[in-house]
Amino acid sequence: MNSLQQIYLQAIIKQQELENVKQEEEVQRQNQENLRQRQLLSFVVQPSSNPCDKYLTCQLIEIQNKITEFFQQQVLRRELVILRNQFENSLPIFLNVLGNLILHGLDQLKEEENQTRILKCQFINQPMNISMSKSLFKTLSLLLRSSLVEFEKDQLQNTRYRNFQYFSKFLLFRDDFCDIFFNTLYQYQIFQHKQVSQQLSFNQLHQLIVKQTEDVWSTFIYKLLSQQQQQLSKDQFLVQFNSYTILMNNFFKKSNLIYEIVQNSVKQTAQLHFDQIFQEYLLIMGSFKATTQDFLNKATKIFFDDQNTFIDLSEFIVRTKKIHKQMNSSNLYILPMLIQLETQMIDSSQFDGMQETTLFKNNTNYYLKMIEKLKNKCVYNGEENCKCNKCECIRRNRNSAKESQRKKREAFEKIGPLQDALEKLKIKVRIVENENENLRQLLINVFEHPQVLGLASTFIEPLTKIISDTDSGIVSNEC
Repeated sequence: MNSLQQIYLQAIIKQQELENVKQEEEVQRQNQENLRQRQLLSFVVQPSSNPCDKYLTCQLIEIQNKITEFFQQQVLRRELVILRNQFENSLPIFLNVLGNLILHGLDQLKEEENQTRILKCQFINQPMNISMSKSLFKTLSLLLRSSLVEFEKDQLQNTRYRNFQYFSKFLLFRDDFCDIFFNTLYQYQIFQHKQVSQQLSFNQLHQLIVKQTEDVWSTFIYKLLSQQQQQLSKDQFLVQFNSYTILMNNFFKKSNLIYEIVQNSVKQTAQLHFDQIFQEYLLIMGSFKATTQDFLNKATKIFFDDQNTFIDLSEFIVRTKKIHKQMNSSNLYILPMLIQLETQMIDSSQFDGMQETTLFKNNTNYYLKMIEKLKNKCVYNGEENCKCNKCECIRRNRNSAKESQRKKREAFEKIGPLQDALEKLKIKVRIVENENENLRQLLINVFEHPQVLGLASTFIEPLTKIISDTDSGIVSNEC
């Protein structure tokens, strides 16, 4: 077990311990909630001097529950919900649809007609003040995932409301993400009689999409990792970042809204106006696949040290900017970047469905091939804590390479002494060759001497005869 795995296991154990005291902390946090409302809440229903407003705020939770129950029955019966737009087009399309669904739900509450009429007027005039309970938001998400929403036929002339086929894939409404967005973005609304409810407002969702400042996304990620706690511990960061990585890895591996539109675009003969979005999606996906593990190690060192094992929101915002600047990466912002990108995509696609313009070469086939290539790459790159087929294949290849290197080392160890002996023998051969060369040169010099040259005939001719006889004998033996 490597050090990173040990740290991860320790983090899990400590996280479980934190969960045990989480209930006590929640009670304390509720007691302190009134003292820090201005800091933590951007929209709180305050007591009003108008008796009618007081009555409405008291009844809002009950009204939300009735709307939730109505739409749940629609889903069970698989009945289509037909909407008429009652908002200006300035709202992002997904907020427009959610708002019209809530207004449609209010219209069904005949018993509270007076109250719902006033509430509708408030929502239409100030749509950013619309809020949803968790059950209502999840029910509306299920309704849209089930493709049970359409606009009236006469409103289909507005191309913005023609095509709902991509809403079932929209990140905010997906079954594996809608809980995450609500749990990260919800805020406590305080109603009359000190009723407190977790509510997700249109204002929170809109701020996340438009991102007027980078602090909006930093706050979102802090709440996601800290699970809306006042402080984020190092152990919790490691556990939650690992969960965040698994979540996003699964998102990229499976079909999603942008991937589906890329696939559909390949089938067209025209260039669609989504090139920039496709490019940004590839950059986000490539950055995540390439640097996530390295990013975690470096980010942990910047966020925490031996003396600082906890961090609050303000410090998290400052250090997040430092991390992204130093590493030239925005990996912490992947989720808000994707929902912003998908919002741009569905707003664009609604205008013309699959709009065609001047015909020329379709580049989306390139994007599809690159996405397919990146989909097969796992961010864990063969680490032991991942059991996917890709990582298992990488580990097998690594083990095979290590085994091959081991055999090579063993072979070198065995032939090492023989190589040493061979080198020594080569040295001896070179010495003998040098000695023979010296002797040959010496004999040549001797025979070239005048005195020896005169006596040469007395022993050269017998020597020649001996050599000749020896050669004849060799020839006769061979025969």
